[in-house]
Amino acid sequence: MPKVNGVSISEAEFTAMQEKATAFICMRAFKDNVTFNSVEDIIKDTVTKEGLEEQFKYQGQKTLEFELPINNKSTEGKWINTFYLQQKKLLAEFSNAKFTVFNREGGFMQFMIDLIREKFNISRKDSWNPADIWLIKEPKVFREKIQRELDGPKGTQTIKELNAIMRSMFQKREVVGISLKLISGKQAKYEEINVSEDFFKKLENMEGDFNFRVSKIVLKLGLKGNDQFATQDTVIFLKDKSKEVAKFQLKGNTTSRLANLKFEGTEIGASAARLGKAPLNLVEQLSKLYDRDLYNSRTKANGNYPTNYKQFKERKKEYKDMFNRVSKNSFVKDIGAKNEEEFCNNMYAVFEGREPHIANAKLMQLYFVDKLLQLKESDQNEYLTDLLFIAQKKGNKVFDFGPFGKLY
Repeated sequence: MPKVNGVSISEAEFTAMQEKATAFICMRAFKDNVTFNSVEDIIKDTVTKEGLEEQFKYQGQKTLEFELPINNKSTEGKWINTFYLQQKKLLAEFSNAKFTVFNREGGFMQFMIDLIREKFNISRKDSWNPADIWLIKEPKVFREKIQRELDGPKGTQTIKELNAIMRSMFQKREVVGISLKLISGKQAKYEEINVSEDFFKKLENMEGDFNFRVSKIVLKLGLKGNDQFATQDTVIFLKDKSKEVAKFQLKGNTTSRLANLKFEGTEIGASAARLGKAPLNLVEQLSKLYDRDLYNSRTKANGNYPTNYKQFKERKKEYKDMFNRVSKNSFVKDIGAKNEEEFCNNMYAVFEGREPHIANAKLMQLYFVDKLLQLKESDQNEYLTDLLFIAQKKGNKVFDFGPFGKLY
């Protein structure tokens, strides 16, 4: 378990503290009308400082303490700067809003979690809407309105109907969900996602910031040491007209045993923010539109790939052919094996080594990249652009995601 200023705390628990702290600072700025013109103003306001430190208590211990002067390079400095820039940006975007509740857990958040589970069988709220906090004008009023609009037996409503209600409330500044990221620049940026028809049209037409192409694919099949691959993952880089803007990491969803792949997007640039994991059921639905064999219930399962060298040897020709096709493609970089013989020798070394499950994961990655590169280039680009949207919960091509604001 990692430590924050000497206190052992999980990443999830520390993230929850950060999100509750943002909700608290927003409450002070919006509801209590406290003006923060600088980071120092937050610490100088006794109620805010004490409340902020209370959010960062874990099992009676303070994980963060906010004192002047501020060390901008410390954990406290990075986070208090984020809180200041977040509330400044939100005040600018929602200057006329009359929010009264700033919710991260329980309350309205729990209401939405329960609603989508009961009405739509969605077990993870973030796979529908990644909002970390809710800014709400009158929670009771709008909770009742949502319930009234979706009244009726289970199965008589759709997620599309819920999203139409939530979009209307968002546009009227009645119920606003915000997804939060650490602010690394000098000012926070804000983007509204799945909120307007114009947004969906730009996504559908792949206009402007919504049009990406394959830049390169880093699939390393060379060894470090005697029995380990140079990396456990494969990374697919995407670019816009001028530069690389995002990447996808393909990797086992656990690295200690046999596992299926996860698809996680990351922004390239100053913030290097994680863009989210693509829900695997939606990756399967998207893949059907391009090539059913690219990713389906059979090809996504690790048990359908060799799990030991004996099985690999029985299917050696199949994987040799994949290697030869992929290694000759100009998009593929750093493959690390000079020819099919070295590739097979490396697979033998890893299957017979300390982590044979990584060899299984590499074959899954090789299969996916091989199938991807067999698509027409225009389809490759459209597929990966759509995959990036799914990871970010953008759009409605294969699933109707909920509206939210992204603050980063």
